Order: sequence, then structure tokens, then C-alpha cells
Amino acid sequence: MDKAQRLSILDDLIKLQTVNGHEELVANYLKDLFAKNGIESELVKYDDERYNLIASIKKGDGPILGFTGHEDVVSTVDDSKWNYGPFNPKHIDGKIFGRGASDMKSGLAGLAIAMIELNENPNFKGNIKFIATVGEEVGEIGSQKLAEAGYADDIKSLVVGEPSNSSSNLVMQSLVDSGLIELNGQKPETRIAAFCAHKGSVTYKVISHGKAAHSSMPEAGVNALDNLITYYNKQAEYFNEITKSEDDVLGTTKPSVTVMNAGKQENTIPDYAELTAKIRTIPEFGNDKIITDLNDLIAKLNQADPKMNLEFKLLSSNWPVKTDINSHFMQLVRDSYKDVLGANIVLVGAPGGTDASKFVQANPDLEVVVAGPGIETAHQINEYVFEDDYLKYIDIYKTLATKYFA
Repeated sequence: MDKAQRLSILDDLIKLQTVNGHEELVANYLKDLFAKNGIESELVKYDDERYNLIASIKKGDGPILGFTGHEDVVSTVDDSKWNYGPFNPKHIDGKIFGRGASDMKSGLAGLAIAMIELNENPNFKGNIKFIATVGEEVGEIGSQKLAEAGYADDIKSLVVGEPSNSSSNLVMQSLVDSGLIELNGQKPETRIAAFCAHKGSVTYKVISHGKAAHSSMPEAGVNALDNLITYYNKQAEYFNEITKSEDDVLGTTKPSVTVMNAGKQENTIPDYAELTAKIRTIPEFGNDKIITDLNDLIAKLNQADPKMNLEFKLLSSNWPVKTDINSHFMQLVRDSYKDVLGANIVLVGAPGGTDASKFVQANPDLEVVVAGPGIETAHQINEYVFEDDYLKYIDIYKTLATKYFA
């Protein structure tokens, strides 16, 4: 494809309004695009108007390299504050503005175009499976369904096209200084990076059931908030313990209580209270152990006090993802970037998560790199991606795939 065609495809994807749903629009667009270029694909239904898409090319008997990205985008926040319509892509001063430009329709388009161009190359002898998912922004629901159905079982290595760069060297250094990414002795030569690992997450609610009573007679009731606070304090002690473990790439576990609710009226003892927490996890202290520990903590508190009635509700569990930074696959990643950019990139760990969590849970031996053209404008008003980054990542994906099957 020429430059104009590559840019047009990204513009087309940005125009499709897939805020937390309606991903069928992107799936159908990609299906038609692949069909026009001689690649078969299938739609996998998640729900009405929500379809994952799987496309494959097979040109050899070797392993399968996966390309994956998500079709949904987050809310526009406030359309009136955008300089341009969020779904009306604009190209200004080397930037492409629009919701999803950074996260992650540029990565998705780049992977799709790379696959099409590789398929057209008679010298390419590899096998690629392209997976476009629904609902990554709301709990990785599409990838979970695909993983459970075995779509990742035959993939050996996976490229996730999520944003992995910063907008400047100063921003990259700021991310390092803040502790959000760990360089582990590497020296960055560019603001471009890739992630060899990212944290997982455990999201859950703890509900305290009590008994309502008039505030003038609190002894007639059971204060659900008091019991929840008892739990909260015990949980804080547990958080102190799990944060002592540290991963060489991802750093420490990061637990946070994010929501707390109780009571409806100032003269009534609350019969219900709840908190929501999210723990960003590392391999050294895995999700399953944390979930077991929290359930054990609640069971002990309930047994110790007959008025305590605590309930644990798991909302989601996304595994941490980590590939050996010194592995052959990661060396291919480094070499591919160097060939295209002429500079050495850093391989780092990311604090956020991707669909790879679900695929790794189903296929624990899966090698993963997160590498995409987006920057820190993801989820922001006036989100944008650098046009040059987008175009170069297509070449990075093609170079990596060619090296992978050499």
C-alpha cells in the first residue's frame, strides 16, 4: 500500500464510533478489507453488535505469530472540549487527532496493514493469526471469550499493538522518574519503547451486611460500615505484606481501594456497606494467591465475630504478563526496531494491562511484546498519534514477522 492508503484506513477506523460497544462496525470493516486483499477471516460473536474478528495467513509449517488489538474505544469525556470532532480525524502538524487514534486504532490498523503487505510478499514464509477483540476497555471481555474457546492455544508469540511510546524524551524520562516504568540499567536512545511485561490486576468488592436501626438505639442494629472498616484495617496490613515482593521489570504490587459506599440517611445505622479495590499484580505474588488470601481473611473475620457478615465478590482477574527480556523473541524485537528506527529502544514493564492477560492465562507459554504507535494521549481529550509513528510501526511489524520466520 502507499502512504495515502495506509492513512485512509486509520481514518476510516477512527470514524467508526465504538465507545464501549458497537465493535461490529470495526469487525465488518476489517473483514471487508482482508477479503479485498485475499485474506479469509471469521467473525466471532460476543453479543449483539459486538463481534471479535479472526484472520489468518498460513505460508509454512512453523509456529504461529499472533497480532492482536482491540476494536473499542473509551468515552470522549466531553465533545465540546475537543478542538475537532472526536470521530472526525484531522491531520495537523504531523499528528492525527481523534478518539482511538492512540488507543488503539492506529495499532490495530498498523497490524492489519502489515499482515496484508506480508501476505502480498511472495518471499514471506510465515503463519500469522490476527485477532481483533471487543471490550478490552471494559474488562478484556472479548479476549476472555476467545481465550476460553482456544483461539490463542496455537500461538507461540504475540504482538499486542497497544501504545508503548511517549510523546518526547522528556516525557519518557518523567515516566522513569515516577517509577511507572523500570529501565533496569538500559539506556534509552529514543522516546520509542516496547513492553516485555505488564502488570495484571485483581478487581473486587467486599460487602458488609448489617442490620438497620435508629441512630438513637445503635445497639439494636449491626453497623455494616463499622464492620467494613474493621475489614479495611486488616486488609491494609495484608497490603503492606504483599508490597514487599518486587519484580525486576514490573516493580512492586500496587493495591488501591478506589470506591467506598455506606448509608443512606444520617439517623439510620447502615445495614449495607461496600468497598471496591484494584490490585495491580506481579508474577511473584500472583492473582490466584491474592484471591485465596482475601477470601481467607474474610472467613477468619466472619468466624471471629458473629455480627460480622462480610462477602467477597471477584469482579475481574487479569494475569500479569512477562516475557524474558533476554529471550530470542525479545532480541528479534530489539533488532526489528533498530532496523526501522536506526536507534536502540528500551524494553520495559508497563503498569497497565492488555488483552494478553487473558491469552496468557489460557496459554501460559505464550511470549508477548506490547508494541504500538500510541502515546500518553490515550483516553484524553484531543487524543492524537504521530503520523510518522503510525507509518513506522507498520514497517516494524513487518520486519519483526520477517525476522521471526527467517
